[in-house]
Amino acid sequence: MRKLLTIILLSATFCKAQTVINNNINIGIADSLHSTILNETQRFWVSLPTSFYNPKIAKAHYPVIYVFDGDANFATVAALQKQLSIRSGSTLVPEAIVIGVMNSNRDRDFTPYPSSFWVYNTATPLENTGGGEKFVQYLQKELMPHIDSLYPTAPYRVLIGHSLGGLAATNILVNHTRLFNAYIIIDPSMWYDNHGFLNKAQKVLAGKTLGNTTVYLAMAHSMGPGLSLSTIENDHTKGTLHPRGILRLKRLLEGERQRGLRFKFNYYGDNTHMNLPPIAEYDGFRFIFNFYEIPPELDFAFLMPSNHIDPAKYLTAHYKTVSEKMGYEVLPNENLVLVLANTTANYFMPEKALGLFELNTRNYPKSYGAWYYLGEFYEKQKDKVKALSCYKKAFGLNANPEVQAKLKNLEPK
Repeated sequence: MRKLLTIILLSATFCKAQTVINNNINIGIADSLHSTILNETQRFWVSLPTSFYNPKIAKAHYPVIYVFDGDANFATVAALQKQLSIRSGSTLVPEAIVIGVMNSNRDRDFTPYPSSFWVYNTATPLENTGGGEKFVQYLQKELMPHIDSLYPTAPYRVLIGHSLGGLAATNILVNHTRLFNAYIIIDPSMWYDNHGFLNKAQKVLAGKTLGNTTVYLAMAHSMGPGLSLSTIENDHTKGTLHPRGILRLKRLLEGERQRGLRFKFNYYGDNTHMNLPPIAEYDGFRFIFNFYEIPPELDFAFLMPSNHIDPAKYLTAHYKTVSEKMGYEVLPNENLVLVLANTTANYFMPEKALGLFELNTRNYPKSYGAWYYLGEFYEKQKDKVKALSCYKKAFGLNANPEVQAKLKNLEPK
């Protein structure tokens, strides 16, 4: 049963980035799925891109970001993703669907095989560990197909995991690599089984490649006084199992670079285990999608009318590179192109603006908004014949009163 997740407002201010219902801002959808693999009902939360709700924007397909411990991390990831994809002028990452993955038993679902070794003071019974592989099967065979059936997903997935969730993400990276295209692994519990999991991972990685995969590994400060990254590996006490395990994972993944793995490691010496996720998620997104941002050269097309850069051609070439990186065709974002088109028009560059408006009609011929805005451009240019033609195409796609009013105003009396 799907329910809205909301933040209650004290005012009725409308926010374009979210749906407003009864004075509440909807930040997502709460849903559940009965798993036959796990023999229990699993909850998950969904955040959809802003453009998904825009009736003037053509229906698109979006990458999907799965985040473990969704009840703790979903809201941050969803807000961050929107901030980076629609609030920054150059669009740093693509719009995406965010799925907050919940589970009823973290110790069971996030551990790859049974182990009685537990680094915390409170021991976890042996029978309460080792359900990780069944949980992976739930993700692969039940949750992901369910999400794909409900929402317009693209063939690009990112997984985010922190702590035990980071252990689960690492297990998927090592043993089920192609399930995701990119991973953000935050201070993972590499102490598991007294580094036994790391021993197994090392053997698996020796016989496979992680090529065409991207990994961002973040490590918090969890070392005692007098220890540093350069000295900690000489300490063999139980208290340093956690950071030593992460550093060992770092070395394993660094060795995969020569076989095609895109990998980056960051040590956050000023951040602890529990406050690291939002910071690492931001940095992880920036690394994973470091090819997505529109290069700054395009700004000169707006600031300098004499510049010979053709924004439409520039965007087309840029998104061709983006498509190659992401492994499927990614068209220039319709709303972004519209913003750029209006900007060039406001800077008195009608030819460049026209190229951008037309780019949207070529890429999204079934978008009534693309034709409507091209019609508005022609109308402002006093070309009533072309404006009328565009409005007619828009009306054919969506016979709404706004377009009808335009037609009534321009059609010969």
